[in-house]
Formats: sequence, structure tokens, C-alpha cells
Amino acid sequence: MRETYGKETDVGRNSLRFKLIVVLLIATIAPIVTSMIVTNAYTKQSVKEKAIQENTNLLGQSRINIVNYMNQLIDLSFSVYKNPSFIRLMDLGFRGYQSEAEIKNLIRTIAVNREVFQVYMNILERNPGEDRSFLLTNNTVIRPSPEVTMPLNPLIKPGSYEAVVETTHTSHDYGLSLLAYFTPREVLTIHRAIYRVPSMEHIGSLSVDFSLDTLSGLLHQLLNDQEEAYLLDSEGRLIYSSVPGVKFGWKLQDPWVEQMLQASDTHGTMEDKSSIHLYEKIETPYMNWYLVKKVPYEQLYRGARELTQIQFLILGILLFVVAGLTLWISVRFTRPIKELIGYINIIQTGQLDVDIQVRTKDEIGILARRFRLMMDTINDLITREYKLGLANKTNQLKALQAQINPHFLYNSLQSIGTLALQHQAPKVYHLISTLAKMMRYSMNTSESLVPLRKEVEHAKAYLELQQQRFENELTVGYHIDEATVDCVLPKMTLQPLIENYFMHGFDPRENPGELIISSRLLADGSVELTVEDNGRGMSDEALQELSLRLAQSDPAADAADPGHLGESIGLKNVKNRLELHFNHTAVLFLEHREPTGLRITLRFPSTPLGGSTL
Repeated sequence: MRETYGKETDVGRNSLRFKLIVVLLIATIAPIVTSMIVTNAYTKQSVKEKAIQENTNLLGQSRINIVNYMNQLIDLSFSVYKNPSFIRLMDLGFRGYQSEAEIKNLIRTIAVNREVFQVYMNILERNPGEDRSFLLTNNTVIRPSPEVTMPLNPLIKPGSYEAVVETTHTSHDYGLSLLAYFTPREVLTIHRAIYRVPSMEHIGSLSVDFSLDTLSGLLHQLLNDQEEAYLLDSEGRLIYSSVPGVKFGWKLQDPWVEQMLQASDTHGTMEDKSSIHLYEKIETPYMNWYLVKKVPYEQLYRGARELTQIQFLILGILLFVVAGLTLWISVRFTRPIKELIGYINIIQTGQLDVDIQVRTKDEIGILARRFRLMMDTINDLITREYKLGLANKTNQLKALQAQINPHFLYNSLQSIGTLALQHQAPKVYHLISTLAKMMRYSMNTSESLVPLRKEVEHAKAYLELQQQRFENELTVGYHIDEATVDCVLPKMTLQPLIENYFMHGFDPRENPGELIISSRLLADGSVELTVEDNGRGMSDEALQELSLRLAQSDPAADAADPGHLGESIGLKNVKNRLELHFNHTAVLFLEHREPTGLRITLRFPSTPLGGSTL
């Protein structure tokens, strides 16, 4: 049995506490984690869409700025047609010392723009021996030796007024073999053919090298931390990049470059594992470029990542709080259950009077209190049945001890009655029959509960013998309510109350005795049985003392040791058996009867024979 208790107590993962902890943790953590995952995914998608939209708008504005800037550079190269002195030289021909001075002035005028690094002009109409090429570099005009003849730049296509843009390259001396060394730099060159207007006679060319400072500034306006910007031509060669150390003029081999060049859209996005590329196509008569911005996911999702880190920090705090609350709640709810199980295990060992101390006010506390009430009821039932059985056995033993031989006694009384009839003494026969009937009722141990009717009949037999004894000195009255005659009560309840009168209150020398036995059904359904007399009665002190002794009487002690009562059939015996039968709902009390005498009153539940007394 104890092994079974141990197995039931050691339930492990099947315990309510474990299940409650798991359910509470899942119910609190799962929504938080799910919310974080969904929020993080939505935030990343939202950030991505917003970044694409913002950068697309930014690229569009940068494209306009670059086109405006390049148009300014194209206009600067077109200034050869806006200079009146140079137009006049076109008409007269580029001959003489004066023409050389005008050419130098024109070159210097173009170089006034701070973006200009070098200006190179080649004039085809020069006299033999005169310089045909002019290069302004580092604020100095350099001329080649007369015998040097420079060819036209291959990018210049005669027959069109449109300028040609040469993508980024390292600056050079245009083949003039400069005497002084000038540090080369990365430049963007605009080439233009020079025609005698209004005809299309090709008379020379102009090349202007521009620094990349302004272009670099325009591209860096696009960038934040870790972002990159590229400017590519139609073949994917690098015009400019914000990445330090990248070689300009080389074709990029990244997969996104080829994907962009094959796309037909003027703008779009391309993604790889680490970043997203946004591009804007720049199309003008003199250039076909691509403006590209690279945004790493590391930079793009920095805000979302920081938000996720904050959420994880909050989750950690929540997990700590939730785990603590879960443990507290689970222990708070399951501790009374474990205590109740412990009490049940103690009860199962046979200790039925264990004091169950579960004092919570929730459903578990109600269950514990109901269980405690149930155990109290069971204990009362067991005690009551045990004590009642013990009392009945004691009374039976007492009655058996008083018997000589019931059959012999009955037969002897019957023989005496027959003899009385033979001697014509019917009164004697009647008295002997009454005594036999009374003795047969008191010695019958087969029944412990009887209806009130039998108790009254037994009392009448007893009183009939007493009236014969005291003749005219005793009168008896009966007021029995017919509604009470079938209500049960313990056997030998009424006769001891009557006998008490003859033992302590009846004195025929003082005045004739009077005894009244009555019963009635009360409004609450209980039965009130009264025995009152006109005997000597009791003083107030004696009545109070007797009432106190009856109230303090212990049914168990009285049943286990009836000898200390003096007589087993007495007031205490009646009171104890009533309390045992009716579960302490029956009462017995005494009071004075005016002008003299004593009234004994019993009140007990009106239960028919065979009904429950609980």
C-alpha cells in the first residue's frame, strides 16, 4: 500500500504543477516570440520598401543634378562659338602672330572655370612652321616644336556639332612631351570638333579635361555609412566610384552590372546576398550612363536590428518575470493540492482524525474544507455507530446478567397465572400477565429502536403494576399525539424517566402521586416527549448541578464504563443513547413543575421506523 502511495506522489511530468508551468510558459512566451518574429519581418520589409522608395527619389534627383552639371561642362566647351574674336579668326584664317594670341586668350578663358584641369586645342589651318597645338596645363600654355604634327583625337567624329564625352581616365600631355613634370590625375574629358560656321568645314578640335571634384560631391550626397555609389558608362566601365582604390575606366565584373546593362527599364533594383543595388539610367545626346547606389543589408536593416535587439532585451526581462510569476502561480495553486494529497495519504494509513489545515479561499480551499467536513462526518458516524453498538451491547449484557432463564421465568409466571384463574382470581392473573409482558419487552435484545407506541405500552404495563401496589395513591394521565406514535426512539427511553419519579420524587405519605405522560409534534418537525410529576422536586442548586452533570456527560465513557453511573438505566443513559442515535440533535432537559414536582422533556427528530436519523 505504501509503495502505491509513493508511486501516486512521485508523478513527475504528469504532475499538475509541471503541466501548469509548461502551459503558462507556452501561453506567455509563444505569443511574444511570434509577435517579435512577425514584427521583425514586417519591419524589415517596411524598411526595405521605404529605403527603396527614398533612394529611388534620391537617385532621380542626383540624375538631374549630374545632367545639369554635364550640360554646364558641354556649354563651356561650346564657348568657342560664343567668342567674337575667335569667330573672326575663323573667317580670316588662323595665320599670324595675332591669331596665336587670340587662341591663347580663348584657352585661358575656358580654363577660368575651376573644374577645368587642362585645355587642349588643335588648329588645322596654320602656316607651315607655326604651332598647331596648344595645351594649357597648370595655368601655363605649352606649344610643341614646329615639326610636331598632332593627329585629331579618334573620339572626335567630324560632321557633327555634338560633343563627345571621354569617360574617366588619367590625364596626359596629349603627346606634346612636356618639359616640366605635372602630376597626373583622374579627369573626365569633353572633346569637340571645331567648324568654320556657318559651313561644316572642319578646322580644328577642342579637348577639355575636367576634375572629378564636383562629380564626387554629387555622388557623395547620395551616401550614408557603409553605402557605395558608382557611375558607369553604357559598357559597364567605371566613370566614378565612392570606393577608395578602385581603378577608373575598367569594366566591373560584378553580376549585377550585366543584369543592369541588359535591363530595359530606366531605373530599378537588384539584390544579392549582402546588399541591394538601385540604379538610375542617365541618357543625353552626348552620354549614356548609369548611376548606381549600393546599400548593404547591414546598413539597411540597422534600425530593424537595433529594434530587434531591444525587443530581445525586453523579451529576456519578460521571460524572467514570466518565469518567476509562473513558478509562483504554479506553486501557489498546487501547494494546497499537494498538502491535501499528504493529508489523504495520512488518512489512508488509518489516522482518520487528522487536522486538515488548507486555508486558501479559492476552489481548492473549498474542496479541502468540504473534504474535512466529510471526514468529520465519517468520524462521527464511525464513533456514533461504535459507541451506540457498545452501549447496546452493555445494556444487553446487563439484561442477560439479570436473567435467570427467560423461558423458565415466562413458564413459571404462566403457571402462576393459570393457578390464579383456577382459584378464581382474575386480577392476579392480569397482573402476572402484565409483569410477564413488561419483562419480555425489556429482555428482548433483538431490537434497539422502537416506535413511541411500544414505549408507551411498556410504560403503561409498568405503571399498572405500580398503581396496583399503591392503589388509590397514584394517578396517571396520558396525552399522546397520534402524529408521534410511529416515530422511533431508542428502546427503554420512557420507562427510566418514569422510574426516576418513584426512586426520587414519589412519597405517598405527603400527598397522592400524579404522573402525566404527553407527546406532541412541534412545528419544526421534531417530537417533544414530556414526563411530569407532583413529587418532592429538587432545589434550584440541585437541579442546576444535575443539569450540568448531564450536559458534561461523555457518551463514550458512559458506554465503556457504565458502572460509574450507578444504575445503567437512568437519565444519563437515556441522554447518551439519544445523542448517539440522533447525532447530537436530541436534547434532554429538566425544569420545575408548579407548585411542586419535576418536568423532564425530551426533544428528538421525528423519524419513522426504518428512516435515517442523519
